[in-house]
Amino acid sequence: GDFDAVALDHGGFGGPLAQSPWPAGDPAKLAADLAAANMPADRFGLPFNILLVRMGAELVLIDTGCGTVYRPGQGNGRLLRHLATLGVQPEHITAVILTHAHGDHIGGLIDTATQSPVFTRARHFIDRREFDFWTGPTPDVSAIPAAARAASVASAGRCLGALASRWHFIAPGDTILPGLEIFDAAGHTPGHIALRFSSGNAQLLHIADTAHHHAISFANPDVPFAFDIAPQLAVATRRRLLDRAAAERTRLFGSHLPFPGLGHVRKVGDRYEHVIEPWPAG
Repeated sequence: GDFDAVALDHGGFGGPLAQSPWPAGDPAKLAADLAAANMPADRFGLPFNILLVRMGAELVLIDTGCGTVYRPGQGNGRLLRHLATLGVQPEHITAVILTHAHGDHIGGLIDTATQSPVFTRARHFIDRREFDFWTGPTPDVSAIPAAARAASVASAGRCLGALASRWHFIAPGDTILPGLEIFDAAGHTPGHIALRFSSGNAQLLHIADTAHHHAISFANPDVPFAFDIAPQLAVATRRRLLDRAAAERTRLFGSHLPFPGLGHVRKVGDRYEHVIEPWPAG
């Protein structure tokens, strides 16, 4: 429609399938799904995609990536460099919307050298449930891997706390800006949200971390991701949003789908297929 959107490649991570973040999945089934998608059957990879949308006078950034705090030696932390390539400086961003407070989505909020906000002129939005969970006295992260619990709580608390006076709290159903609607996507985290952009007859549903992999998550919708705070709720949310997107033939953008993160979803029996959007010719 009338909005301009840019997908930004922020990096990613991966490794041997034996160390995958789907520990409840059948390894043979996961390998078969990777092979069916013409990918190496013994490895997984998750890209980090960030969405920038110009909506009239507003320049809206959805999530901020991991900054320099998460595996910087593996090519992560590209957001500011890519923004500069577009001629966009941090102070040009007018709104930052967080889908949730995991480190690969909030790490870019703070300059690690100065501990000061990066997007100095932006309004910052987060679901109230998300903020309250991570800044509360005892966030229950018992469902995620033990080795990651302390770091997850610490990084969320540090980034959210550093911007404590800047947050605007939102809830599912809110319309932050004309043409932008907030959807409940709780489960991956308590206040995880999806966002729908609408302009004219065009729509784009940003599913954030509702699905983490274009082959594994869609073919195994009932297998939780290792970092789901509420695994069964995350499964139910995934099915609910993918069912709706399939029925409405909605164009998708995902934080961890193959760059540039665009596609559609097709329902096949009790599972789904991600249909990657071809790069336009001509």
